Amino acid sequence: MYLKSLTLKGFKSFADRAHMTFEPGLTVIVGPNGSGKSNISDSILWVLGEQSAKQLRGQAMEDVIFSGSSARKPVGVAEVTLVLDNSDHMLPVDFDEVAITRRMYRSGESEYLINSSPCRLMDIQDILHDSGLGKDTHSIISQGKLDAILQSRPEERRALIEEAAGISKHKRRKERALKKIKSMDEHLTRARDINKEIARQLRPLERQVDRARKYKELSSRANELTQMLAVDELRSLQSQWNDLESRSKEGAAELELAQYRMGEKERELEKLQVMLEEKGLFVGDLGEQRRHMQDVVGRINSDMRLLEEKGHNMVSRLSDMRGQISSSEHQRRRVVEELEDARAQLEEVTGAHMQAQEDVDAAGPAAAELHERRVALDNQISKLTREQRDVQRVADNAALELAKVKDSLSNAEVEDNMYASRLEQIDEQLEEVTASLESRRDRAEELEGALEEARQAQADAREATETARAALKDLRNRESEARNKLSEVRSELASQKKLDARMADSSPLVSRLVGALGDDVSGRLGDVLEAPRELEGLVEQLLAGDIDALLFDDAATLERAGRAALDQKKASGEALLVARDVSGSTAAEGAAGIRLVDRLSVRAGYGPVVEALLGGYYVVDDLAAALLAPVVDGVTYVTPDGARVSCGGLVRVGLDAGEASGALERKRRIRELEGLEPDLAAVFEHVSDQVVEANVAVEEARAAEGDAAGEIARLEGERRSLLSEIGRLEQSANNAEVERVRISKRREQAAEAVRAARPRVDELTRSRDEARAQASDLGLQIAEANDELDRVRRDDSEAAGKLADAKVRLAQTSERLRSLKGRVPDLEHRLEGIDRRIRGTRQASRSLELLRLRVDPMHERYSALLERASDWAARLRDQASLEEADSASLKKTIEDAKAEVARAKERVDTASATQNEFKVARGKLEVQVEAAIKAITADGTTVLEEALMLPAPTDRDAAERELNQLVRQINNLGPVNQVAMEEYEQLKRRADYIEEQLADLESARKALTKITVAIDRKMRKAFLVTFEKVDANFREIFAMLFPGGQAHLEMTDPEHPAETGIEVVAQPRGKRITKMMLMSGGEKSLTALALLFAVYRTRTVPFYVLDEVEAALDDANLSKLIGALDVLRSDTQLLVISHQRRTMEDADVLYGVSMQADGVSRVVSQKLDRETGKVVNA
Repeated sequence: MYLKSLTLKGFKSFADRAHMTFEPGLTVIVGPNGSGKSNISDSILWVLGEQSAKQLRGQAMEDVIFSGSSARKPVGVAEVTLVLDNSDHMLPVDFDEVAITRRMYRSGESEYLINSSPCRLMDIQDILHDSGLGKDTHSIISQGKLDAILQSRPEERRALIEEAAGISKHKRRKERALKKIKSMDEHLTRARDINKEIARQLRPLERQVDRARKYKELSSRANELTQMLAVDELRSLQSQWNDLESRSKEGAAELELAQYRMGEKERELEKLQVMLEEKGLFVGDLGEQRRHMQDVVGRINSDMRLLEEKGHNMVSRLSDMRGQISSSEHQRRRVVEELEDARAQLEEVTGAHMQAQEDVDAAGPAAAELHERRVALDNQISKLTREQRDVQRVADNAALELAKVKDSLSNAEVEDNMYASRLEQIDEQLEEVTASLESRRDRAEELEGALEEARQAQADAREATETARAALKDLRNRESEARNKLSEVRSELASQKKLDARMADSSPLVSRLVGALGDDVSGRLGDVLEAPRELEGLVEQLLAGDIDALLFDDAATLERAGRAALDQKKASGEALLVARDVSGSTAAEGAAGIRLVDRLSVRAGYGPVVEALLGGYYVVDDLAAALLAPVVDGVTYVTPDGARVSCGGLVRVGLDAGEASGALERKRRIRELEGLEPDLAAVFEHVSDQVVEANVAVEEARAAEGDAAGEIARLEGERRSLLSEIGRLEQSANNAEVERVRISKRREQAAEAVRAARPRVDELTRSRDEARAQASDLGLQIAEANDELDRVRRDDSEAAGKLADAKVRLAQTSERLRSLKGRVPDLEHRLEGIDRRIRGTRQASRSLELLRLRVDPMHERYSALLERASDWAARLRDQASLEEADSASLKKTIEDAKAEVARAKERVDTASATQNEFKVARGKLEVQVEAAIKAITADGTTVLEEALMLPAPTDRDAAERELNQLVRQINNLGPVNQVAMEEYEQLKRRADYIEEQLADLESARKALTKITVAIDRKMRKAFLVTFEKVDANFREIFAMLFPGGQAHLEMTDPEHPAETGIEVVAQPRGKRITKMMLMSGGEKSLTALALLFAVYRTRTVPFYVLDEVEAALDDANLSKLIGALDVLRSDTQLLVISHQRRTMEDADVLYGVSMQADGVSRVVSQKLDRETGKVVNA
């Protein structure tokens, strides 16, 4: 397993999404100070469940959310996703990849997800607890954590060894067990208190039994009278009930009729309300049409203002033209005056002129031709100008109408584009919603499957729990039986031994001898002798007090014992002393029956003693056989029932065995109990172990059931949220579809308007363009004519000049005449030019006036159109007013209908009230009837049908007086516990149940205590084994990092490994350091790293994160560290945040972190070739 990828979004300086992919080996993250490198290690620590803001270098947990910069706004959520490759299934989940996600919102809410499914932090910790990953482990070494390892107290440093030993799960298990023990102690205390309270309550109940018995006798007679009176009352109530039932049926019919009429009124009201709603919709449509007409009126007013503006412009131009005409006329009058003056002068010099005329005859035709040409050109220009004005007017009209049509077309196209854009948005929204719906539905199906699996798992777990509980209950019963049997055996054995010892010491003399002789006494007779069960009583009778005879090994010991017994002058009683080698009797020949000693079992070496005491006794069947048996010397016949016959007729019966009675049976029972006690103890121990195992199985089954229930709750919560989201998305999709249909219809309408307008636009465009082209051609012709006119005018001037020169040369005397004749044509020409200009201006004025006159009718048409639109709007307003009046009338009708419904409802309420009164009366009767029935059947044995057949009381008053007297007697008894015996039995059963529960709790507590002891042993063993491994690894790694140096770990309290701290002892070569704090910064860093690497080597986790751990190292020490990293990278994945170039060169993958002016961190990755140090791909 290894870290596959890490994705950050909104976490600290990573405002944008940053995705990093990792591979096994060494990944180095580099970047300038403040760029956000350490935020990557903080993000890994945070997603693994870190809850302390200080551990993440912040003041509050909200500090992990990007808070904004001068160029970026803050974000509202921080999210980190860590993906682990689980192809080796190191984590206990059935996924090849496990994605752990943590989100935190600025509101303070936080959530966790596993593979996009919501979960709890506990679920993540449970998944990771065997992998060595987590917020409390040392797999992530943040800045400053190296110094903290060495500066921490020995007890805190112990966590390193525990982490390597992997005993955190055992600690949690022990904590759970201790919590259960504490809970059991509380339950035990409560159960003991309850038991004491029950015992206290049992004592007064015994005194209440007698009073309850007296109460029962009086109550029996009172019940008889009550029953008799109740039957009589019930008969009376029956007649009242029948009368009430008939009245109730009549009221029900009236109520049904009133409800039917109210329903009719309500249906009429509903129809009127529907009509009102339809009327409201129609009024709304009229309002929409009215608003549309108001828009049309607005557009007409706008067009009219445009026409008025153009009219004003034409008036202004007409005024300018009239000014030009006035100026031209003034100039013409001046020219006419000059011409008249010239003609007068010409008449005076006619003679001179005639002479001059002859001289200019040659030049006269040419001048005339030029004049004619100039006049023709003036006429041509005037004609072309008129045609140009006409064509321009056509073009202007076409352009004006084209502008209006284009405006309408543009509006239609804008609407079409707007609708098309909205349809695209709706389609995109529908696609997103559809995709989201499919995703949510797929997830819902997955959740259904997961829920089914979880429910099945819960059912299996519940079944397993029930099975385990049943097994536990059976085992506890067996344990209780075994405990009781063992207790009974041990109790009986102790009492039998105590009784046996007391019976053995019943003789003061024997007791003192045993105390005085000590080991000289080899035993007692009863201890070496065993008799068949049917002969035990007989043997005890025969031996009597001798059954406690003291036995000695030889005659010397017997002699000492005898002297000691004789010395006991003050001791009462007697004692039988017997040596083991005493001479026993032999079997008698001719004796009847069976020799008694042959039926006895005697310990080896003690046969002569028994023969000496019982050798002369023979067992026969009965007394008759004993009397008929042959008489043999030294033989006494005995029967199983205790009769002894000697000398053929001496019969002794009824011998009292005294204190020795039952001694053999007692000793036999002691031997049986001693043989049975070890077997029962072994059985009890075995069953107790099984109970402990069953307790563990029950707890595990309960835990599995709890986990399944938690998973079901989580999945159901997610499913409810998902179903709600699906419903919201479906509603959104429906709304979008409805809007799409509506927009599509409107777009079709706009498109139809566009299609209708386009041909008109094309037609008007062609008309305008053709007119403009024609006007342009005419303009070119006018320009060409003006150019030719100018040229002709120049030629004319040149001809006049030549003529004047000729006249001057002809005669100086006629110079004035020639001058005058030269002026006359010029003035005439000027006059004609002025006349032409006046005519042209007047013609343009008339054309403009005609155009202005055409604008007025158009303005009138627009006014008429405006009037029609306004009239239509007024009609719509009037119609809306009429419809609103109809609506008001309809509302009045509805109000009347509501009043009718209210009156009908009042009638229904009145009928309902009457029915309720009947129901109340019926209820009262039912209560009275029920009370009477209860009184009749109060004893629990009387059948109602039988009681109703009882006769009525002859004297009801006398019966009531007797009942009252009985009630007074009952009251005089005072408080009576009528169920004293039942309460006593219930309390007794409860006391027994509490006792059983106490035994079970104590047994379970012992089992849990054994479990905690076993866990302590396991943790202690794991800690010691791991300590040795870490110490050996630390010595080796320290020697590699500090050649010639020595280091090791010490326990501060070796006698108590469960509480001991860990001291680090390190001595670099050539230095004598007594305290770790006296080391240099680099030495402390290397020592801490050596300790960490020793832990890493002992227990490898999927990946390690080291944040600038080599910052204090020089090149030599850095080379040693890189060598150690190369060794470690072969077994695990390393993520190192560094500024060192050497570390970068040793990386497999290099990530660069940078921060731009916007304050946001960004990453870029490069894969390196370790041989060359060059980039393989980027």
